[in-house]
Amino acid sequence: GLLKVGEDRCEIDNVLRGESEIPGIVSRALEVVEKFAYEELGMESLELKVLESNVHAIDFYLNNGYETIDRIGLTNSATGTETNLVQSETNVSDYFSIMQKNLRDTNTAQAEILTAGPSISNRELTYVGDATMSGWNHHHSDYIAKFQEQFADYVGAKYAIATSSCTGALHLSLLALGIGPGDEVIVPEVTWVATASAVRYTGATPVFADVDPLTWCIDPKSVEQKITKNTKAIMPVHLYGFAADMGAIAKLAKEHNLFIVEDAAPAIGTMIDGVPAGSLGDFGAYSFQGAKMLVTGEGGMLVTSDPDLYERARKIQDHGRKPGTFWIEELGYKYKMNNITAALGLAQLERSERQIDQKRRIASWYREFLGSHKSLSMQHESSNTRSIHWFNSVTLGDNLNISRDEVMEKLKADGIDTRPVFPPISQYPFWDRTHIPGAVATQVGANSINLPSGVKLSKASIERVCESLVNLI
Repeated sequence: GLLKVGEDRCEIDNVLRGESEIPGIVSRALEVVEKFAYEELGMESLELKVLESNVHAIDFYLNNGYETIDRIGLTNSATGTETNLVQSETNVSDYFSIMQKNLRDTNTAQAEILTAGPSISNRELTYVGDATMSGWNHHHSDYIAKFQEQFADYVGAKYAIATSSCTGALHLSLLALGIGPGDEVIVPEVTWVATASAVRYTGATPVFADVDPLTWCIDPKSVEQKITKNTKAIMPVHLYGFAADMGAIAKLAKEHNLFIVEDAAPAIGTMIDGVPAGSLGDFGAYSFQGAKMLVTGEGGMLVTSDPDLYERARKIQDHGRKPGTFWIEELGYKYKMNNITAALGLAQLERSERQIDQKRRIASWYREFLGSHKSLSMQHESSNTRSIHWFNSVTLGDNLNISRDEVMEKLKADGIDTRPVFPPISQYPFWDRTHIPGAVATQVGANSINLPSGVKLSKASIERVCESLVNLI
């Protein structure tokens, strides 16, 4: 078991000896406890106390990667044949050996290092199992209701609607705002295509703004240049968990009477001046797609604090049904999440801060290994924000004799998976008019790489990624 002895300290406690007929059982149990402490509790090391006279136990822990960091003298305070060891610096009869294992650094590098991957615990298995066995009839939406309520509370919104995808959430938000043919919505050039596709679904026209060279999020100066009499909304994206300049965007929206729909698909837990990203506009949309930090396989969430917009979006999501009846009053859509998916999402949400801590720890390792390299630059976290670092990305300098795609190919051959940062999405061929791409978006899209950033990656894995990258360039 584990005994918590401080905010960031845990001791292995009450360890029992294994049966000789089952060799290795205690070592395996120890591995499970260590894994739980690292992934679930965010512990970077574990400690334990063991009597030095128990030579067998000392050897056991040494063989499992623990080292002695201190010792406590003990004396026998009992009389007769009894034993009652208490801490003492005199008349020492035995010692407690204080042993420690560094969980962060002892996790070895993986043979194949993937760009993403979730952390799934017993909490997820328990909730999903319960929803599968019991989530029917009168309980068909129990986990959906809990997930929506807790998610709204987590991001600081009054209302949340669980959806089948973030794309569906974006589409719902635009429909609820009354955006349609003849309207324009300003979106960033560097994002997943769903941001602009949702605009197109409504019959409106996406207008592409350039991105900031440091944050890679939509550039308010470019947005201002794109505003016309037909502009109805701005859709900032908190790209890879890094926050857009919502202060400047809100100012523009107020001056020009525009709606704001935040695409916070990769930014659950991102903070802006202490306020959660996604809660600063008329609507915010989030993703639980399988590569995100919090996953349900597929799924999304739409949030708002406006009761009228909430009711409007909820009705459109439910096929335009009159609430409480089977009468359809208007054309609607089905962008619903199911109860089993919501159970998985609820468990993930309840573990979100631990996972964010690990994401930020991974980012600190990348800065440690790559931050001083002159031929690389990284996406910038503004001083008034907390990024969740869903992805850690680098831009290759112009002075290199190797292309971005060649670097990715060679990393792949070395067992390291990567992704190209999105190209300027205005250049896709299916838009209804030709767009000139932004200069920054063109530069970022041509020379930047998403590095492995899965929440379960060890420091050794990140170090191997960085060594391979540096050797290549």
